[in-house]
Amino acid sequence: MKILSHNVYWFQGHPSRWGDEQVAEAPEVLEALTRLYASAEADVLCLQEVHRNDLAEAIAHELGMVAWRHARGGLRPDYGGVILSRREARLRDCTRADGHAPHERVHLRASLAWGKDRLELAAVHLPSNRFVDSVEAGDAARVAELRRVLAEPPRPNLVVGDMNCRTDSLPYRFIAQSGYVDAAVVVGGDAVLRRKVDYMWLDEAYADRLSKFVVLDFGAFCRTTPEGATWRLSDHPPLLMELR
Repeated sequence: MKILSHNVYWFQGHPSRWGDEQVAEAPEVLEALTRLYASAEADVLCLQEVHRNDLAEAIAHELGMVAWRHARGGLRPDYGGVILSRREARLRDCTRADGHAPHERVHLRASLAWGKDRLELAAVHLPSNRFVDSVEAGDAARVAELRRVLAEPPRPNLVVGDMNCRTDSLPYRFIAQSGYVDAAVVVGGDAVLRRKVDYMWLDEAYADRLSKFVVLDFGAFCRTTPEGATWRLSDHPPLLMELR
């Protein structure tokens, strides 16, 4: 099973094709990212900063995904997300779980058939420091959301997405101490540095099922203007994981 996670930066490219950051898709970026996802042949896509349902629907149609679920961001509606699956899956939006205040951004779940078993995947976008006054406050918000994600039954076997933290941070240590392993660390190499603040975590019981982890920050992801300036399809690179 191939799983791809990506913060699409509202499909505007980086630097923004609009000149200044906007919550608005640039058609050339949307089309290029959709082609990139198709070339990765992922069974499951987990995308962050997808601001409209119709964009999720267009990607699902173009890639032939049979199941998909979009959610608007909780306290920050523009920070929506989507899970898309090439095979039948049970998908749900936990961003606004009963009895809790909404997550700041998004928390989606997928229950996926995997051989004779089912795999529970949580796709998240944790708070950044953009709306708080210190790194400490941001870390506290991220840990609080991670606690909710891990406590939401059933306990996820995989947790993927933009987690807005580095490897020396409190949120990173929290999830590592909760029985999960970082896919980039499992495979080794320079992927740990190249993936920025995006992660793919596996329950430690599944670590030996990881066969591949790649940061797709090369090839079609990188672009050049006619004037020779470089830009990329997002300010975050896509992550691709394969489980056997």
